[in-house]
Amino acid sequence: MNKHYFHIVILLIGSIIFPSSGYAEDTIGKENKVVLISFDGMRNDLAKEFIQDGKLPHFKSLMKNGVAAKDSKTVTPSLTAPSHAAIASGAAPSETGMVSNKWQDPNKELANGESAFHQPLDKSPLWAEAKKNGKTTATVLFPGSNPDAGEQADYAVYYGETWAESSLDKLQFKKTESWKHTENSFSPAKEAILNLPLKKAQNKEIYILALDTSDDEKTSYNRFIFSENRSADSEDVMVNANEWGSIPVEADGESAGFWFKLKTDTSLEKASIYRTAVTSALIEGPEGFEEELLSEFGFFPVQDDTKAFEKKWITREEYEEIGSRFVRWATDVSLYIKEKYQPDLLMFYTPQIDYESHHFLLTDPRQPGYSEGNSQRHSKYIEWAYKLADDVVGQTMDSLSEEDHLLVVSDHGMEPVHTILAPNTLLKEAGLLKTDKKGRVDEENSKAMAVASGSAAQIYLNENLTKREKEKAADQVVKLFSEYKIKPKFKTKILKGYLGEAGDFLAEGKFSQFNQTAKQFSNYLFRKQEKPYQIAYDNNKENKHPNQGDILLLGASGYMMGSSLTDPQMPAIELGSHGGNPDRKELKAVFFAQGPSFKSNSGIGSITTLDIAPTVYKLLEIPAPDFLEGEVLKDAFNRVGGGD
Repeated sequence: MNKHYFHIVILLIGSIIFPSSGYAEDTIGKENKVVLISFDGMRNDLAKEFIQDGKLPHFKSLMKNGVAAKDSKTVTPSLTAPSHAAIASGAAPSETGMVSNKWQDPNKELANGESAFHQPLDKSPLWAEAKKNGKTTATVLFPGSNPDAGEQADYAVYYGETWAESSLDKLQFKKTESWKHTENSFSPAKEAILNLPLKKAQNKEIYILALDTSDDEKTSYNRFIFSENRSADSEDVMVNANEWGSIPVEADGESAGFWFKLKTDTSLEKASIYRTAVTSALIEGPEGFEEELLSEFGFFPVQDDTKAFEKKWITREEYEEIGSRFVRWATDVSLYIKEKYQPDLLMFYTPQIDYESHHFLLTDPRQPGYSEGNSQRHSKYIEWAYKLADDVVGQTMDSLSEEDHLLVVSDHGMEPVHTILAPNTLLKEAGLLKTDKKGRVDEENSKAMAVASGSAAQIYLNENLTKREKEKAADQVVKLFSEYKIKPKFKTKILKGYLGEAGDFLAEGKFSQFNQTAKQFSNYLFRKQEKPYQIAYDNNKENKHPNQGDILLLGASGYMMGSSLTDPQMPAIELGSHGGNPDRKELKAVFFAQGPSFKSNSGIGSITTLDIAPTVYKLLEIPAPDFLEGEVLKDAFNRVGGGD
C-alpha cells in the first residue's frame, strides 16, 4: 500500500472513531487565542443604533467580519459585579457569591456591608481554569480579577489605591533665588509650592519654578519646572502654561502618580493648578513585570473626574482627555501583554460607558434637570463614550492574528432613572428597622435592613430571630414592598418634554423611538398609582448563597435604590442606573465575536451572559467545569459540509 492510500485509510478510520460534531473543529486548536473585551454598561439597543448611524465604524466592521447576537440577557440583579462574575464563570450569582455590588457579610453585624470588587469568586473564573489547563492568561481591570482577592492570571493588572483625591489649588508665585537651573529667564524667576496630601505616605511638597524664556522685553512666564528639591535636573517635569503634565509618586516601594494642568496668565497674577487624583495600579506577574509596565506606560492614570467637571475646575474637553487617557492606558497595556507574552486568554475592561451613563443619561422628561437642550448635550457625552469604545475595538482588531478570536461583550445595559427610593425608611416606619439616637442601626432590636446598589436592594433579616420570627418578618417585608404605591403627580413640563421628544423623533424619521416616546407620553398621561418595588425572590428561595439577602427588591423602570434614611422617594441624583429586571430592553447587553471559528456577517438570536464562558472553553479546547449554567453558542460557529 503506497503512502497516498495509507493516509486516506487513516483519515477514514479517524472519521469513524472520532466523528465530527458538526462544528469547525479543525479551526479550533491549541494555537487559538481568545481576547475578550467588556464595555461596562454598553446598551444593546443604543450600540446597534449608533452602528446603524455610522458612528461606530469598527463595530460595524466587527459585525461584517463576525457574528452579532440579537441581544444578551444578564443575570439578576443586573449589576456590574454579579454580571461580570457570570461572564467570567458561566455561573449565576447564587453560585459565584457575587450577589450584588455590595452586600451584608453573613459573619458580621447587621449594618456591616462588603464591597464585591475586593472579594473572590466562589466559582473558578475562566482565567483560573485556563491556567490550570496549561494556558497562559492575562486580565486587565476585569471585575473579579483582583489578584489580592482570588486566583489570579499569569499577568494581572487591577485597580490599586487612591492616594489623594483631585483638587484645584491656587498658587502664589514669589521671587526666588534658591533654585539651581541653567535655562535663562528674562523676568525674575518665581516659585510656588504645591502641597500633596497623600494617604499612602507623608505629605509632599512640590516646588514650581516659573521662568520667562521669551526675549521680547515683556513679562511673560511660560515655562514651569516641577521639582521636589529645587534642582531643575533632567528628572524633573517641565511644562508650558495650560498644558498637561504628569508626575509619578513613589512611597514604600509602590508607584502612583497624577496628571495636572497649570492654569495661569503670563503675569502669574491669577494662577491655579488642577491635578487629578493620585492613583496606583495593582500589578502581578513574573519578576520584573510590574517595573516593565510602569517603565513602558507610566503610572496608572485616574479613570475620570466628574467632580472637577461639575465644579468647573476643568472643561468638558479636559474631562474627555482624562477619560481617553485612562482608556488608552488600559488598552495599550492589554495589547502590549498580548503582543509580548502571547496569552492564550486575555480579558480586559473599560468602564467609561457605564460611568458616563450613570451621570449623563438624560432621556426621560421625568428626570431632574431634563430639557430638550440638556438632553441633546448629554446625548453627545454618551456618544463620546461609545466612540471611545469603538476606538478600543479598532485598535484591538488591528492587533489580531489569524488564530485570534475576539469577543466583545458588556455586562448589562443602562436605563434612565428619575426617582431614588429609600427602602430602609419604609422598614423603619414599619418598625422592622430600629436606629439609635445617632441614626445608626440598632443591631439587637432590628428585624430587617436593606443594602442597596443601583436599582436593586438586598433585604437581610436578623439572624438572631427564631425561625417563626423570621418567617413573620419576611411576610411583613414582602407585604410592605409589594403593596407600596406612589401617587402620580402630573407636571406640564414633563408632558411637554414627551411631546417635544416625539416631535424630534418623527422629524428625524426615527419611528421606533417615536413610538416608544408616544407610549411613554400615553402611560404618563393616563397612569394610575405606580408600584415602584418588584419582588425578585423572597425568603422561600431555594439554593440561596449566604451572601444573598432573604428578599431581593428590584426597582421598577425609572427607579433606583438608596440605603440612607431619607424621604421614601426623592429626585434621583444619578441619571442612569441598572440592577433592575434584566428583561427590560434598556438593560440588555451586547455580544459580538469574530475569528476563524466564527461565522462572518451573521446574526444569532438572543443569548445570556452565562453562555460566554462555555463558548470560551470550547474555543480554548479545555475541559469546562461542571458548574456551568450557560451553553456553547453553537449557532455562532462555522459549520462543516456547507451548513450555515
